[in-house]
Amino acid sequence: MKYSQVRDLARRYATGKLSQESYRSQRRALIDSITGGGVQLSYRNDERAAARGRSNTRLWGITALVLVAAGVGTLLLLRHAKHAPAPGAQAATVAVAVAAAAPGPDLVRSFVEADDWTDGSLENFERHWQSLGADEQSKAKDSPIYGRLVSEVRQQVDSEKAVAGGGAAGDAHLLELQKLAKMLGSTSP
Repeated sequence: MKYSQVRDLARRYATGKLSQESYRSQRRALIDSITGGGVQLSYRNDERAAARGRSNTRLWGITALVLVAAGVGTLLLLRHAKHAPAPGAQAATVAVAVAAAAPGPDLVRSFVEADDWTDGSLENFERHWQSLGADEQSKAKDSPIYGRLVSEVRQQVDSEKAVAGGGAAGDAHLLELQKLAKMLGSTSP
């Protein structure tokens, strides 16, 4: 990266070596002398920036490699899960694999993204949720997707109540949804 007198002045101000008043007066004088033709801008290479550029390139390369590996792993996992025989097994397999890699927030994310509200899927999520420590559950509750989970559980409960009508008290699926809502600290109206 090339630096000029203007950049050097700005850097000294940014690092606190110059006060705002001093920076402004020196900048004004420099700009006036440049526009008046008294001073010509001279550029120099900053070796530190060049070294940072090389290390940033290396970091980007490593990051890209990790992302490609993660993408291939995810595709293989999804491809393998696609051939599972039972309905809902794909979501359960993905939830188990993701929960093992990064427990709290990833368990919530995988469940919400699977959008599988069968009893087996609910029971699987509950089992994994209860196996998490309090710290991981807290991390999951702090994650941005947790609010979406709570909202969707409420919607499912309301929807099931509407479908069940007067026989809502004996509806096993509704009871499972309400159990999940209670476990997550989400009570539905």
